[in-house]
Amino acid sequence: MRKKGMLLAAFFLFLSAGLLIRAERGFPRKERGQDQLETPRFCAQRVGFEKKVQNPKDSLGSPNGLYAEILPGGELVVFMENKIYPLANFDSGSVVSKGETDYGPEGWFQMQDTQGKQQHFWMRLAGGHSPGGFRLAGIEPFEGSAGIDMIRIANAGTQSLFVDAVIGYSRIAERRQ
Repeated sequence: MRKKGMLLAAFFLFLSAGLLIRAERGFPRKERGQDQLETPRFCAQRVGFEKKVQNPKDSLGSPNGLYAEILPGGELVVFMENKIYPLANFDSGSVVSKGETDYGPEGWFQMQDTQGKQQHFWMRLAGGHSPGGFRLAGIEPFEGSAGIDMIRIANAGTQSLFVDAVIGYSRIAERRQ
């Protein structure tokens, strides 16, 4: 009986030592895939337009747990700190949000038509590899690309959408890979 008690105590000691080591190192997190950039990143810095949005400035800067609430039928346009460019095999940026609703970020693109005339238009950004991520789809990355610095988030759903931050990833990180 005494041996069983000693074995049981040793077993629990072994388990608790394992938990202490894990707590010291931190619990395992999902590793970043190749489709997610570690750094550098930049955020939206100012609101350009708002319609049916409460606390729009809470969507600016790094994620901080404060949310702009975009009501159904509302939209929020933000200007980024830097331009967002297409990144080969990576998300170009992400929207940190909560809420189940129908939305898709759009970028304000400037293109030249065949006659050399400048055209501006909103274009929906393709879904990214990570949650909330987006890509500049159909645009090959090239040196001197104009990029975009204005993002629009329109809530086409029936419930509020809460946006904490809009993040862009730098091309410098792509070159390091």
